[in-house]
Amino acid sequence: SPAGWLRPRLMGERVRIEATLRPLNDAPIWLRAQGIAGRATITHASGFTEGRLHTRVANSVRRTIEAGAVSLGREQRALFTGLVYGDDRRQSPLTADNFAGAGLTHLLAVSGQNVAFLLAIVGPGLRKLGHRKRLIAVGVVLLVFATMTRFEASVLRASVMAAIAATGALIGTAVPAQRVLTLTVIALLAIDPLLVHSVAFQLSLAASAGILLWSARVARALPGPRPLIDALAVTATAQFAVAPILLWRFGPLPVASLPANVLAGPAAGPVMMWGMTAGWVAGLVPSGVAEVIHLPTRMLVGWIDAVALRCASLPLGELGPAPLAACGLGAWLGLRSSREPARLACLALILAVLALPAIVGWQRPASSARLIDAVVVRDDTTTVVALTDARRPEEVLASMRQARVGEIDVLVAKTSSFAMADLIRWIEARHRVVSIWAPAATMGRGEIVPTGDQRIKIGNRWLRTAVDDNGLVLMPEAES
Repeated sequence: SPAGWLRPRLMGERVRIEATLRPLNDAPIWLRAQGIAGRATITHASGFTEGRLHTRVANSVRRTIEAGAVSLGREQRALFTGLVYGDDRRQSPLTADNFAGAGLTHLLAVSGQNVAFLLAIVGPGLRKLGHRKRLIAVGVVLLVFATMTRFEASVLRASVMAAIAATGALIGTAVPAQRVLTLTVIALLAIDPLLVHSVAFQLSLAASAGILLWSARVARALPGPRPLIDALAVTATAQFAVAPILLWRFGPLPVASLPANVLAGPAAGPVMMWGMTAGWVAGLVPSGVAEVIHLPTRMLVGWIDAVALRCASLPLGELGPAPLAACGLGAWLGLRSSREPARLACLALILAVLALPAIVGWQRPASSARLIDAVVVRDDTTTVVALTDARRPEEVLASMRQARVGEIDVLVAKTSSFAMADLIRWIEARHRVVSIWAPAATMGRGEIVPTGDQRIKIGNRWLRTAVDDNGLVLMPEAES
């Protein structure tokens, strides 16, 4: 019952609660790294105060930006808030899996890019101030934005780097970027040593180091139009630098992340800049005006969402440790060589390694597969997917994507629940579904639902569906 009272509250606001405390036994390292020490079961909540000044300002900006984006709809609004200040709480499992499959999840987690765009927005005003006032103003802007983004590790890293660079400008000393990054790591770990266990902190440092050390050299080594090559060099070096951590933490990397980042990355920056400026204004004007203000947002967010959906569906495969090591060797040899033919040969090697998972992936998928909470049965012409549970929709969608499920001829739902109805809706958004067999209570949209046994032939096998007390069941018939 206290959930309704607590749901609208934001970070820094103080609430009076009554709770039962117990230790958090066997907590994973990522929880301990955030200083979480126990679990509380809240029995009563009442009264709240808005917290400190910078918290009130940051929360007011967040609420204003979100209020102005109501016209975008639930899915686009969730993407918008994720791109602007990293709030991904309202994203559907389908959106989360599309971005994971396309290697675009980092766009929805605030990073140094957001800090750079924010400083670009306030830059013209800051340049009118004196050096000392400018440094103070930069500090205030960074503090408010860090509070807005809940002091994410990547934002902390970028904010401290910006503060060090601004301090160097004040005293008239140009600090090399590599030294700024080194000083930032020392400062942050001195303040909070547990940051060393944060995956976001590790990824942020690796991506920054990769861009600083290699992007310029890679851009000079590649032929082609400069704007495209520069974007590709930044994307490729950042992706390669974080690859060992991603492999260690999350497994193989999608090849689709390279084209997806090149296509979606240029749109993410304008969304963030528009959201922090016009998006804030939209929260202060009537809804009709706000809808007009957010027309560019609708187009840009729609483009990013479409790129994630299409690239996640591309059969490009994934890269494991060996292919990534081969790509790294090719890049190292190419950068060391001064001759154009040798560089082109190394580039061809890298492209061949990247294309290999897609070539291997063209082989015919297995005729049947047991996925997470689902079963796939298929032949050359027909595909049947039977959903057995809907309590883990993210894992169901991810396992279907990894099993390369395309068009679905029959989608069978075993149980009836709101969660199952949502899962069916998300599957329909990604796949073309010809027929749905499900309990009527699950659908609720007027589809024809079987009331008795039905049979479908998959290759030489007959499958039978039967309605029983547990819902709809898909099972192979006896050989006879």
